[in-house]
Amino acid sequence: MKLRIVLIGFGFILLLSGGRGGSPRRAPVYSPNEVLKYQMYYGIINAGEILMTLEPANYNGRPVLHATATGYTTGLADRLFRISNIYESYMDPETGLPVKAIRNISEGNYRFYNEVLYDRDSNVVISQLSGVHEVPPGIMDMVSVIYKLRDTINFTTLRSGDVLEMDTYFSDKIYPVKIRYRGTETIRTRKGRFHALKFSPVSEPGRVFKSEDDITVWLSNDRNFVPLRISLNMLVGSVRADLIETNGLKFDLIEAR
Repeated sequence: MKLRIVLIGFGFILLLSGGRGGSPRRAPVYSPNEVLKYQMYYGIINAGEILMTLEPANYNGRPVLHATATGYTTGLADRLFRISNIYESYMDPETGLPVKAIRNISEGNYRFYNEVLYDRDSNVVISQLSGVHEVPPGIMDMVSVIYKLRDTINFTTLRSGDVLEMDTYFSDKIYPVKIRYRGTETIRTRKGRFHALKFSPVSEPGRVFKSEDDITVWLSNDRNFVPLRISLNMLVGSVRADLIETNGLKFDLIEAR
């Protein structure tokens, strides 16, 4: 089960912050001690969990926010093919942009580890594995962009069917990403019934997906903009992640009546 694709999916739909990346901002909508927990399903099987945490930290003598997304298998899936993937981002609390990102992958016998530093003055990233790469201004990693979107989201001019584009840095490459906004929807999860904002990142048909619209993500339509669910229809089956626990949210998560 491709658990890491679900983590990537979280990043793909959270790339709507556009060109506002470098400007100072007001206090963010998320709490610096926030915890989000998701149940993973492969078809009808409980296959794993995703834990997202945020906490204050210090990096090279400067205050940062340390965001971590950990995906791991449980139960039968863990016995068949153990996965434990950790993605970390150290973010500037003033801009929300990453200063450092870590990718730590463990899938069966496969291991991968890399650290990437972000030099905003020179618009380059320094990869521990591949060296220096020029990047566009405001580029983000797959974890920090989740929090950036939640803090800059604005739907006053966005209409269903609009497509937004942005570059992100992942696996030592610049990834141009297109995301289609699909309007609002009410969904029910184990956490409750919620009004949600619906997105479809444009996926590439072929090795993993059947069509361009095989990834769908729902964000809470309240002041938190928390990811409530992500659904992936893949050639090898369907995967879903549902929000099941929260702690430390700045605002109440509002259920639909």
